[in-house]
This record gives sequence, structure tokens and C-alpha cells, in this order.
Amino acid sequence: MHDIDRELCYQYFEYFELPKNTLYEKQGEIPQYQNYILSGFMRKFHTDVDGNEITVEINSEPRFIASYMSLMERKPATETLQTITDCKILRIKRDDMDIVFEKGISVKQYTIQLFQNIIEEKNRKAFELATLSAEERYVKLLREAPQIVQNVPIQYIASLLGMKPESLSRIRKKLNK
Repeated sequence: MHDIDRELCYQYFEYFELPKNTLYEKQGEIPQYQNYILSGFMRKFHTDVDGNEITVEINSEPRFIASYMSLMERKPATETLQTITDCKILRIKRDDMDIVFEKGISVKQYTIQLFQNIIEEKNRKAFELATLSAEERYVKLLREAPQIVQNVPIQYIASLLGMKPESLSRIRKKLNK
């Protein structure tokens, strides 16, 4: 990281902590911050017309998390952020992001890469939901992100994988035999 970028980060990012189960940046509200998880687990979910929570992301450190399109377009968020565990966060205000983009050397390029990765991840997840069985999706998560399986409640994992908690319990039981 260039010195100017480091200085801008020190100047514009703020540190704060959120306790477990905190709803943060709620669906329908305009997001104000880009968040960077230093420690802990957070999920991003939306609520469907029947009031069911659909988990679309589970993130842990080190990772950026926000309702990205809503943040960039300054429109109401289509999802809610919630802490799953106690979290330590760095955050930057949306307006300050523009200043950092303008003055920084590598921050803008990093952000472009971040958005490209988000798009690729969403495409991959949609493909996996369409082509992998429920068991295959769980085994893949277990292999690629065991920390999620170890630290996140089953109902959030099941929702992320597109299944009911009872189905995930059966899969876990079968795999543990």
C-alpha cells in the first residue's frame, strides 16, 4: 500500500465494535458506510414477502461488507447486515470514500477489483445453487470455509445454502456416520 493510501485510511476509517446479534444497516435504509471486518462474523440477509430471512452472505475477517450497490447509488438497501458474533469493524463514510478515491493511488483500483470479485462470487453462488445438490453445497462450504461451519448457527448456514435447517441437520448427521 502506498504511503498516501495508508494516510488516507488512517484519516477516514473509524474503529468501532458491535455486540453479537446487532442489526446494522437495515433493509430499506440508505447505507452510510463501507465496513471492514477486523474480527467476528456478520451476515447479510433480506426479508422476503412472507417475512422469512434469506441469508445471502456470511463474512468473517478480514473482509469488506456492505450493501454495495445501495451504498454506491445512495439508494435504500435491499438487505440487512447483522453481527453473528461480537465484531470489531473499521468503517468509512460514503462521502469520505469519494475523497479517498480521488486522492488515493491504489484505493480506486482495489475497489474496482473488490466489485469484480463480488460479481464473480454472486455468479458462482447462483451457478452452485442451480447445479450442486444440497449435500454437495454443504461439503463445499465445509471444505472451503470451515470457520463458518464452526462459528455460525445452523439456521444461517442452511439459509445461505438454500435449504431448511432440518435438511442441513440430516446432511450433517449422514456425513458424521
